[in-house]
Amino acid sequence: MKRLTRILIMTFAAVALVPPLQSSAAPTSQPLTLAQAFAEHAVKIRASATTATAADCYAATITSQANGHLTSAELGYDPSDYRYGMLRARATSEGPWEEFFVCFNGSQSTIQSLDTGMYVSAELGYDTSDSRWGMLRARASSAGPWEQYSFATSCNGNCLVIRSTANNRLVSAELGYGTSDWRYEMLRARATSEGPWEEFN
Repeated sequence: MKRLTRILIMTFAAVALVPPLQSSAAPTSQPLTLAQAFAEHAVKIRASATTATAADCYAATITSQANGHLTSAELGYDPSDYRYGMLRARATSEGPWEEFFVCFNGSQSTIQSLDTGMYVSAELGYDTSDSRWGMLRARASSAGPWEQYSFATSCNGNCLVIRSTANNRLVSAELGYGTSDWRYEMLRARATSEGPWEEFN
């Protein structure tokens, strides 16, 4: 039984640590910021005079420009809890929950938790009046329409905006709730225009 458990753990780890859109360069021990990763990607595109490819991937952190906090994938909840894997701009230091694997591919770009290998989904199955509609969660084992994004520069090139391809909404860091509210600092694909809450680096 112990041997079987060990095999299952090893198998799960192998699956989780090999993202389907793995780049030729393995994630580094020191992730770039999202803006740095996108800038490197842009340099590659200009140098090769080609369009973006799904193989152009980077280990990166995602920081809210509005509050200066790193984005975490909230993995401390039970997997059956709708908050499990929720992205929140709430960390003041970097750990495994704050590291992501971003693959640039135009409007089909993807974001994965480096800790679990799960793709980040924009949760569009809720009613639009539900505060969970559009919330970002690292919970998908494969990339479908809800797991696709595009990136564009802002802040005079010093930050990025993230747009969900599925609903064409910008990702916001929800800073309008009280600090004790579970929704505070949650990332949601719900904005139709850009402001400080929609800017990341």
